[in-house]
Amino acid sequence: MLLALEYQYSRKVAVRTERRIGGERRGQSLVETALTFVLFMMLVFGILDFARLFYVHLTMQHALRVAGRYAATGNHETAADGSTTSRTNSILRVAQNAAMGLPLTSIQFTSQSFGSGSAGGPCDTVTIALGCNVQLLTPLISRIFSNGVYRFNASMTFRNEPFPPAQTN
Repeated sequence: MLLALEYQYSRKVAVRTERRIGGERRGQSLVETALTFVLFMMLVFGILDFARLFYVHLTMQHALRVAGRYAATGNHETAADGSTTSRTNSILRVAQNAAMGLPLTSIQFTSQSFGSGSAGGPCDTVTIALGCNVQLLTPLISRIFSNGVYRFNASMTFRNEPFPPAQTN
């Protein structure tokens, strides 16, 4: 412990007093650490939130590309009993598998020739749209969005290949 000796002179008597050097700064470093730690953690969680948003965006784009490619070929999935699944259900399943666990809230198909809910026929123009909600972690960032949820919507338009018309259903 460091002590500073001070002598106070008053009317012919010298009085020796002791005081600690830096004694009035006893809790300052603890307060500074607490404040910077809170700011640092908010920054880290903000970075994680934005990283999750970028991940969801890229994953949805990937799911759209995979589902669009599958839909353009006119393929169907085959069930365990050997029957074929409808084309729209097959595309829906391919999109969900390619989304790698994202909770897709909406998947829509629109065909230029057959309208909404159809994956179209040969050489038809088709649009696939996906939607997903992401709950944010950081309180300051989540206040920017309604209910702390960011809604992603992504869509892709492509042209079907000239597959056999029997595969349209």
